[in-house]
Amino acid sequence: MVREATLEHYREDNEFVKKIAGDDELPPQLPSIYRHPPLQSAQQWGMTIDLNTCTGCSACVIACQAENNVPVVGKLEVAHGRAMHWLRIDRYFASEHGYDQDKGELPEDPEVVHEPMMCQHCENAPCETVCPVNATIHSEDGLNVMAYNRCVGTRYCANNCPFKVRRFNFFDYNQRPVGKKKIAGALNIYKEYFAPFTEKGAPDTVKLSKNPNVTVRMRGVMEKCTFCVQRIEEAKIAAHVRAGASADDLRIPRDSFTTACAQACPNEAIVFGDIRDPESKVSKMKLQDRNYRLLQYLNVNTRVSYLARIRNPNPKMPDAHKIGIASPNEKEEAKE
Repeated sequence: MVREATLEHYREDNEFVKKIAGDDELPPQLPSIYRHPPLQSAQQWGMTIDLNTCTGCSACVIACQAENNVPVVGKLEVAHGRAMHWLRIDRYFASEHGYDQDKGELPEDPEVVHEPMMCQHCENAPCETVCPVNATIHSEDGLNVMAYNRCVGTRYCANNCPFKVRRFNFFDYNQRPVGKKKIAGALNIYKEYFAPFTEKGAPDTVKLSKNPNVTVRMRGVMEKCTFCVQRIEEAKIAAHVRAGASADDLRIPRDSFTTACAQACPNEAIVFGDIRDPESKVSKMKLQDRNYRLLQYLNVNTRVSYLARIRNPNPKMPDAHKIGIASPNEKEEAKE
């Protein structure tokens, strides 16, 4: 999932990203029994994330939560596997001496790589093929979108998602308070969102904190990253207004808007835009030799890609030999 190398290794083999996961052995066009709807829109949206500049600060997570009315579910619900964040930060560790996670051993002085993980907006989306009510579908501009009013909460899409980025709204989170609740004279214990133990309804001050451009989801539906579709539609409307009713080929100006996560990223590690436009920033980033897509052997054709991390340690530092231990060739050399 994470691909990295030292600068020296990168200069020797700038195609290393394709060899780590065996992507170089895949045929140019993998066979598939699935056909996505025709992508007829003039603009196709995609994203690139540079692992070199991502520091794992989680600003993108908070921005996504605020922009898309993602509820705070509380520590207990997260412990129960009911987290609702549409965007998470995966952290991968590597240690020079290794460690046994099954025995509870922790790595000593580990290296870490942060990888933002959101819906990859697969063109051959596995989630779409298993939905019995066609609630998750593809738009003409390449987005994997949700029709909440059609969703019946089977969660088949979550089971079939190889990236595990879909979330299920268990307890109508936006309508229930967070915190302790006294139950029938018992001790004050955590009962967040446990219907019917908590009252339904939110104060007006909480309602005013919601983004009016994004729907507030109800209990029993699946949620996921939408590439901030409300911002895309707002940009389309603005382009319509500027062009007038006579416009035939309506296009949003290049890089005139972006998603909430990309806007909040202090290092500009996340770049969003039109991948059909060769002059857009995201298209130029995808042309770099560090660019790769996750789980490409599954033939899901993700719209999100990543730029591999390149480490450039100072050889005079006492721990310089540890840098790059997570890179496959360094591991093999260490064993020899």
